[in-house]
Amino acid sequence: MTEPASAPRIVAVLTDPATARACLSAAEAAAAAVGSAAPVEAFHPRPIPESLIMPSEEVMTDARRKALEAMLDERSRAVRRLVAEWGAAAAAGRAAPWNEVVGDSVEAAVAARGRTADLLVLARPAEDEGDAALHAAIFDTGRPFLLAPPGLVGGATPAFGRHLAIAWKASEQASRAVAAALPWLARAARISLLTVGKPDAPPAAPDDAMAMLAGHGLKAVPVLLQRGADSVGAQLLREAHAIGADAMIMGAYRHSRLLEIILGGVTRHMLQAADLPVFMMH
Repeated sequence: MTEPASAPRIVAVLTDPATARACLSAAEAAAAAVGSAAPVEAFHPRPIPESLIMPSEEVMTDARRKALEAMLDERSRAVRRLVAEWGAAAAAGRAAPWNEVVGDSVEAAVAARGRTADLLVLARPAEDEGDAALHAAIFDTGRPFLLAPPGLVGGATPAFGRHLAIAWKASEQASRAVAAALPWLARAARISLLTVGKPDAPPAAPDDAMAMLAGHGLKAVPVLLQRGADSVGAQLLREAHAIGADAMIMGAYRHSRLLEIILGGVTRHMLQAADLPVFMMH
């Protein structure tokens, strides 16, 4: 089996205290899945007050600026407290170095930091800054990211990586996602390739994906799914649970080259409803 050449640089993107624990837990599990003792970076992108004013506000008053600064200060302190608590309880070697970056926007900060990471880890957004961070991770970094489901909050460190399911669609996005996930695929005990057919045709065997994995000394079990009544995203999640997969790998797609926020249906469903960790790459 292929072994990763070095410990992956894993960056947990922490925008809000409400989602920080889920993000840190997923980042720790991602590191553990490849046997890495390298620390997970706790990255807090902090916007400037001017980026938070409402479109209806014509001018930034001193009082408004002070109120926004106080809110941002408290959010930063709360996230940093959670990072310290997590580090105290995490496995040896998992303490997260703190990296707070103040910039014109969360999106720009995440894009700049993400381009040099091996894996970004984000929780499902609970606020505007989380949405901006996720948008940057998908469209502006060119790097893989791991989406942590809300269920990871507050529990013991989740273990995943033993059985990885690849949601396969013959495309550049899927190929790039698989290539980026090779450090985790190389350590997996089982790899399943999920392929959903079209409504009027049976699914085709994922021979291209099998050959790609074989080139790295990896074997996968194809799982061919006839298109059902549910959405493809819902069908993939249901099948992943049915076969006992503990995480999923897939490409992130968009429908429009002009409107990047209009995501493909499967991508949108995973971002909104996935209840297991999902590795994605655009």
